[in-house]
Amino acid sequence: MLQEERHKQILEELENNNIVRIAQLSKNLGVTRQTIRRDLAELEKTGLIKKVHGGAVLNKTNVEPSYSIRNNTNIQEKEIIAKKAVEFVDEGDAIFLDIGTTTLMMAKKLKKRNKLTVITNFLLIALELANSPGIKVIMSGGELRGEELSLSGPISNKSVENIFLDKSFIGVGGLSIEGGFTDYHLDESEFRRMMIKHSKKSYALADHSKMNVTAIFKSADIHEIDVLITDEKSPESLLKHLAEKGIEVIKLKT
Repeated sequence: MLQEERHKQILEELENNNIVRIAQLSKNLGVTRQTIRRDLAELEKTGLIKKVHGGAVLNKTNVEPSYSIRNNTNIQEKEIIAKKAVEFVDEGDAIFLDIGTTTLMMAKKLKKRNKLTVITNFLLIALELANSPGIKVIMSGGELRGEELSLSGPISNKSVENIFLDKSFIGVGGLSIEGGFTDYHLDESEFRRMMIKHSKKSYALADHSKMNVTAIFKSADIHEIDVLITDEKSPESLLKHLAEKGIEVIKLKT
């Protein structure tokens, strides 16, 4: 198969699923993994895709990978990030847990904690903590985004405008020098910005696949986040820039 034909099939697969895996492409296209890696490197140069560990994702600012795909991607990295984030939660804290697969993992690790108040606009987190006697859960109101089970919009913003927190733990759609912390949904980004401004300290939870990605809507400028928790596959050049801007960068081994 010619390279041009492989590139076309790779892009079609990405359009349908938002993510491709090197091993599966190698099998489907009948070429070596090294050939697929070269193809992905060439496509990345065009700006159409972004390589991630083991594969690639579409590099479109307005296309959000589906929750089911995100929930099954970089699980090990998200697990260690969530485990570390929990260490920063103290008894008596009032915290915001954002929408996201990593924050949901974090909620699962908080279930046995006491004297916590958790604000969230993510139904899965609320359900996860619903039977935890030591945790008070407060949900925002708002419009339900069914595919994500998230709440946002003017009603959400109004419901929390007088709530102030110790810490916020935010999900990240993309993080880049140019765009700062970005995401794919306008109303959710606005809600996230409010929670960051109402928190004494803000933590961003982002695995390496979010690095050097710019989604369509800004959630926060670089200087508005206090701590970034990520994994060792994140590019050192970006992490160094963030540290120089005053963010505490915690890079974890997987």
